[in-house]
Amino acid sequence: MKKFQLKIEKETKEFAAKHPAEYKVIIDKIRTYNYIDYTDDYYKFKLVTDQLKEIYLNKALQDYHVTRSKKLRIEIIEIADYYLDRQYDIMISMDNEEAFQKVLEYATDFLKGESFLFHQGIYVNGQSLFALVKAYYNPKFKQDVVVFFNTAFKYAKTYAKEKIEYGEKANKDPDGSTLLELVQAISSFKEEDREQFADLVFEIYKFSSKEKRSYETNQTSGFIAIQLTYFQTVFDISVINNAITKTGKYYQENVFVKQTLYAKWFLEKNTEEPLLYLQDIEKNSNPIFAVFALTDLGCKEALPLFIEKQKENQNPVIGEIYEEAIQRLQNNFVPENQTERMIWLNGNLTPTQRALGAENDNVFVKRARQKQAVEEVVYETDDDNL
Repeated sequence: MKKFQLKIEKETKEFAAKHPAEYKVIIDKIRTYNYIDYTDDYYKFKLVTDQLKEIYLNKALQDYHVTRSKKLRIEIIEIADYYLDRQYDIMISMDNEEAFQKVLEYATDFLKGESFLFHQGIYVNGQSLFALVKAYYNPKFKQDVVVFFNTAFKYAKTYAKEKIEYGEKANKDPDGSTLLELVQAISSFKEEDREQFADLVFEIYKFSSKEKRSYETNQTSGFIAIQLTYFQTVFDISVINNAITKTGKYYQENVFVKQTLYAKWFLEKNTEEPLLYLQDIEKNSNPIFAVFALTDLGCKEALPLFIEKQKENQNPVIGEIYEEAIQRLQNNFVPENQTERMIWLNGNLTPTQRALGAENDNVFVKRARQKQAVEEVVYETDDDNL
């Protein structure tokens, strides 16, 4: 253990002894520590102080679940707001109506879109939606959560059209990224619970994949199309075909069209088309979604083709994809849920979300980086220019 860590822990312990059960005061004190007073290593300092804050937060939650103190509840809600992404989960874990309603308010604000949050100076993100999914499994909040999700899309559309900009109604569509995070949150319900929202998700997909939508919204429609494959409901494939042929008419090489093709093939259990697609020399510039479909459908006939293509491949990220696909087919691996599919490993963030600072969650990119220090800007499996 580092000397500076011992020093910080000792100081915190002494301060906490003078302020028993005053958890916000204690955490505020930890937040005032300046790393240059303790060490030159900022990252280790931050790790130590984050761990200390977590310890006292957990103590506060334990005390609250025993005492149900109103004062402590208010303090924990205030503390939670320091944690940004985790703030919503902390509030839901309190098992309290006031805290739950606060998360509902955050989630409702999120549905209003990026411009609203920016102009109001509100830091709220899509994790509020995922926290409500967790709240669903608490019987006292379940019905409110169902109502929220069933009305969320309509609310987002209505707000986008009726909000006032420059003295007039905006008459806009919801942000594509807002709709995508709404769908992703719904898809995170347990399989037996998410099915009740299948028609809603398909409605959002139809909306986002229409020709008249913005390119950003069409872009997210490809990610939403993939989410459709996580449901058991039989969807109208003609809507998906229409998105490929009409909306994607001038964007056939763009990633959202290829993602939609994956969804079509997977939902149809169609291996013939992706096999032909993969053998088409003109389409070999971006073969990955055909590889994902064939592998996730367990198409053994594709194995020799994958081996051949891997030998010809020059792109280290695509090389990782072929390696994974070959291993799966050779070992007869059949994914039992969506998180085990290859398409899941490809990440769930749009280029817009990454441009706003979200860390790439693509497993194949990470593997290639580890092996060859590949720069993200050069190799991306969802790069339209790949």
